[in-house]
Amino acid sequence: MHRKLAGFLLLGAVAFAGCQDQGPEPSAPSAGTGAELSQSSIKPKLQLRVPADSRATNEHLAEVVRHAIDPNNYQCSDEGLPVVDWLNGEIAKTDINNLVDLYFGWAAGDVTFLDAMYFQTQATPQFFGYTGEFTQTMLKTEKDVKRFWDIPSANIQLVGAHGTMLQNVNRVANVYENLFTEDGTTPITHANALVYAGIVHDEVLADPALAGGNHPIFSFNAVAFPGDEDFNAAPKVVMGDGVLEGFKAIGLDDVAPKGIFAHEFGHHIQFANGYFEDAVPGATTQAELTQYTELMADAFAGYYLTHSRGAALNQKRVEQFLQIYFQLGDCAFTDPGHHGTPNQRLAAARFGFDVAAEAQKQGQILTSSQFHARFVAAYPEIIAPDAT
Repeated sequence: MHRKLAGFLLLGAVAFAGCQDQGPEPSAPSAGTGAELSQSSIKPKLQLRVPADSRATNEHLAEVVRHAIDPNNYQCSDEGLPVVDWLNGEIAKTDINNLVDLYFGWAAGDVTFLDAMYFQTQATPQFFGYTGEFTQTMLKTEKDVKRFWDIPSANIQLVGAHGTMLQNVNRVANVYENLFTEDGTTPITHANALVYAGIVHDEVLADPALAGGNHPIFSFNAVAFPGDEDFNAAPKVVMGDGVLEGFKAIGLDDVAPKGIFAHEFGHHIQFANGYFEDAVPGATTQAELTQYTELMADAFAGYYLTHSRGAALNQKRVEQFLQIYFQLGDCAFTDPGHHGTPNQRLAAARFGFDVAAEAQKQGQILTSSQFHARFVAAYPEIIAPDAT
């Protein structure tokens, strides 16, 4: 999925959090009202002050590797993606000019996730899905995955990313002021941040098709975030409403929440054990280094999802989900966020299935380091050319 990618509620106290986030917005000024700038006079070239990627990078490893990916060696197709067709259908219902301005001009999708990553915590009860319909599943999945793997994980928080936060002028302004610049260098003042947030607020409410922010375009993602001490931000898995709703729309909501979370938790295993520092034989580009860690996370997920002491899901059902989920990846072999081809990703997950199957009789769970060692040994086969 997208580079930040890497995938919650029904009852009780969590519903209160939904009301807080989705209710009427306090003090939501129209753009320019009471501010030093007018809407017509501002269009900042917003740039992130923090790394655009939510995960660690391996750029320093490039000097130890030898060859680049040859796209002619691999099968790749972006046809037949029902969840993408669904997403495009939802986009087609909107005022496209307004949506483009929000998404590209005001980085609305980034704002949604940056707010969750840097400023939201489990101190506020979390909900998942537009109406909280995934909350119980996500909270149980978090508990089960943490119990399954051997890394210290009590400090890893699970939080939701909700497009409805774009109505909250103070939260949006906080993201702009702390995490963006005007032009790459100029800090965004508090006053300007409020103006920009006011514009976002008004544009979100201007189009009924955006449902006050409950449109998948603003939250079609999931993130493994290692934390940031400068902001006192804890490590997190951030699950976006949009990606959960998308897989629900195509009938895969029984497995998608577990599968997406398991993949993102795989990145936390990598953070904890230093696997982002692995030397990757043969890799010469950041794309290849990212591919390695993404395929490893796919393998971790496949192992957990089908292990008898993990999610214990039917392998065929898991593959139905993964065949679509992995096609949301890419064949952009030169992109630093390259996740591996759909075939490679499925091969990595199947490696996890096979290792899990070996343990079914005795119920053994490999340690994360044991599983990593087996993945490293199998990696050349997982990424072997498959073009006919």
